[in-house]
Parts: sequence; C-alpha cells; structure tokens
Amino acid sequence: MYVKYYLRAEGAQGCIRLRAFGRHLFSSLSDLIRISNCEAWCKFCNSRGTPMFVHGEGIVIRADVEYDIGWDYGTYGAEDLLMGLNISKKYHFSLIPIGNIYIAPPTSTKDYYKQRRRWFWSILNNDGKIRKLSPSTYLFYIYMYINGVLGLIMLLAFPFILMFTEFSGLMIAVSVLNVASFYAYYQFGASYMHSLPVSVLMFILQVPVAFYDGLTTIYALVKRPDFTTFETIKKV
Repeated sequence: MYVKYYLRAEGAQGCIRLRAFGRHLFSSLSDLIRISNCEAWCKFCNSRGTPMFVHGEGIVIRADVEYDIGWDYGTYGAEDLLMGLNISKKYHFSLIPIGNIYIAPPTSTKDYYKQRRRWFWSILNNDGKIRKLSPSTYLFYIYMYINGVLGLIMLLAFPFILMFTEFSGLMIAVSVLNVASFYAYYQFGASYMHSLPVSVLMFILQVPVAFYDGLTTIYALVKRPDFTTFETIKKV
C-alpha cells in the first residue's frame, strides 16, 4: 500500500468523464462539452484556489470543514459551487490531479432541460451569494449564458450574412477562426471518450447539439421552475 497523491487543501475536486454514453444521444453528446469545460477551467482555476466549476459528483472535503460551512443553501442555491467558493474563501480549494469523476447524462430531453434550468436559476437565484464570494465567477457564468444565446442567433443568421455581406480578408480570417474554435472545443471533450465513432458523430451533429444545449437558457427564462420544490432528474 502506498500514497499516490497527498492533498494539502481542505477541499478539492478532479475532472469529469462520461459513462453510459448513448442512453440518450443528444444529452450524451451535449454533456461532452462539460468535459471540455472541466479540462479547460477546472484544472486552471481549481489549481489556483478559486473554482469556476464545482460538480455535484466527486467533491472531497475535510469533515470538520464541511461541518463548519454546512450545506444549507436551499433548493436553488448552486450548493456545490457555493461550497467550493466558501472553502476557497475560508480555507483552501484545489485540484485532484489524478483519477476521474464519472457522470451520467439525463435519460430524456425533458430531464436534460430540467437539469439545465436548475443550474441556470441556481446561479441567478441565490441571493447574490456567488456574486459576493467571487464576482469574477458570477460574471463568468453570465458571460457563458449570454454568449451561448448570441452564438445560436449568429448560427441562424450565418447563411444570410454569407449571402448579403461582403467579407474583407480580416473578417474571413476571424470567421474561420471562430468556426474552427467552435468545432475544436466540442471535439476536445469528445476526444476523452477515446472513440473515433463518438468524435465523428459529434462532428456531424455538432450544430444540432449546440442548439439542443443553447436553447436550455431560453427554456429556463420562459418556463420558470417552482422554486419551493426540488425536481428529480432521471439519469442512467
């Protein structure tokens, strides 16, 4: 028996991977973007002490620290992120550099949209706790949601822009870079499945998957949840 990694921080979390891929195709493909986010942002931010993403699965907290902070964040309180931010304020939060957290996608479109709606309102409906603990984290989420909706609008407008706009060399270069980054970021997450068919499937369905995910923000705004109850999300 030997120690592979000694954690010095009072709280930490590793990176996520996807299990049971394909139980619900679009939810599975859309959840791959969470791997991209985690590899890009969890590793960078968690290792520097201020988390941007904290998943409900696999968070490790020293028992006395967990008791000191507590979990009383309410039904729509971004409880995992708030726990991570509270730890980073009072103690230390870090990255677990070994091992992975295996998550399961929702088993239906309805469950997927309910899950994303809960996440959306957990960021906005927590009495400003996230904003007070970490303004940069709060603004990061606002940017992500706004950018997601604007991205959908631009995808819809792109054919008309091509038909009616005269592009300069700079505009062409920026457009190519933007499209390449869009595909590369999704493929980055898909690559962690170590499956060529999954990567090809993501490439073929990436635009529909982007709409599938991006429309959750609009759904959350149009069909607000009952903030007094907790919705159960069915997963694999």
